[in-house]
Amino acid sequence: MSQGISRRRLVGTLGAGTAALAAPAWVRAQRTSIKVGWAISKTGPFAGGASVTQWPNYLLWIKDVNEAGGLSVDGRKLMLEHIEYDDRSQSEEAVRACERLVSQDKVDIMLPPWGTGQNLAVAPIFARGGFPMMTCSMASDRIAEVVKRWPNVFSLLNTSTVYAEAVVAVLSKARTAGLINDRVAVVHATEQFGIELANAARKALKAANFNLVYDAGYPMSTQDLTPVISEAQRANPDVFMGFSYPPDTIALAETSRVRGFNPKVFYTAVGTFFPMYKQRFGEAANGVMGIGGWNPDSDALKAYIQRHVAMHKREPDRWGSSLMYAGLQAMGQAIEKVGLNNAEIVKQLRGTSFDTVLGKLEFDSNNIRKGGWFVGQWQDGDFYGIAPDQPGAHKTVIPKPAWKA
Repeated sequence: MSQGISRRRLVGTLGAGTAALAAPAWVRAQRTSIKVGWAISKTGPFAGGASVTQWPNYLLWIKDVNEAGGLSVDGRKLMLEHIEYDDRSQSEEAVRACERLVSQDKVDIMLPPWGTGQNLAVAPIFARGGFPMMTCSMASDRIAEVVKRWPNVFSLLNTSTVYAEAVVAVLSKARTAGLINDRVAVVHATEQFGIELANAARKALKAANFNLVYDAGYPMSTQDLTPVISEAQRANPDVFMGFSYPPDTIALAETSRVRGFNPKVFYTAVGTFFPMYKQRFGEAANGVMGIGGWNPDSDALKAYIQRHVAMHKREPDRWGSSLMYAGLQAMGQAIEKVGLNNAEIVKQLRGTSFDTVLGKLEFDSNNIRKGGWFVGQWQDGDFYGIAPDQPGAHKTVIPKPAWKA
């Protein structure tokens, strides 16, 4: 297991240690910093998602807090230091690393790993320590069940059913308008997220009287998705839906482009909202739908994007990144109100509205973030929210322009 400690932490710790040598005993006994720790996928199949949506925002939040003087706790400003471990995209490694963060590293704040399965695996460890668990990569119909068992868990994403029903509502509206027929192809990665979303989509499609003409799963490690796209293309759907992870999201689109597979609606999941999608496909991305979305027209989001680019030399993604950062802002504000008392932090998060880069952030009775975007679409170089129908929603474009060879 590899451990990475930021240079900021090392420098800050050395400085604090030097000063402590000359300080009175009662000063040395006082807390000098807040220790933040996490286990996340730096290697393995989940590394792509984690490196875009999560750990860059962990580091940006720490940087922003420290540049503002730290978090105010008990009348004093405390700087943040951090410890991270690579969970190698394995739930067993994530569990071991989180246990170490609690028992050996004695972290004050613990942040979650990337992915639905990883989050579910470590939730009991967060609960045993009472740590508020601010997740932004766990879309599951089990959230209410998880929160009932572990009320310290907070989800910045919604349930699988909410996302599935939202995109099916978009399809139903398009069918009523005569823009598409009822033929739908569904494919999915056979991992926790892909399985849950596909199951929810099947139910929503059946309830809306769509005709599922192709339905297939594939291992996340699949290198060549040509057979999957070939079979979907042979079924002649007007709608293609892929409940995918970043590597296969790109592969599904690239294979469809090469084969000239041009359904009127092309929808994929994780990775669709990543900057690399636009970089890879350019104008050909226009019209592609996916999970999530955002409306980056606010001054707060524009400033966030600038800070992210300044630190990481790349843009944030168009959905989860800003959610994660906003969740960390909420947690920081809760800490400043009640101190480093985990039980009180959880109470604050459950009953308070927070000012964030996304505007007001609140959680419902199941600790799920209220509001948000459930379906997005690439339009004119950005991944705008198109559903639900709310202020800032962009008009849906159907049919998607044909892939360019």
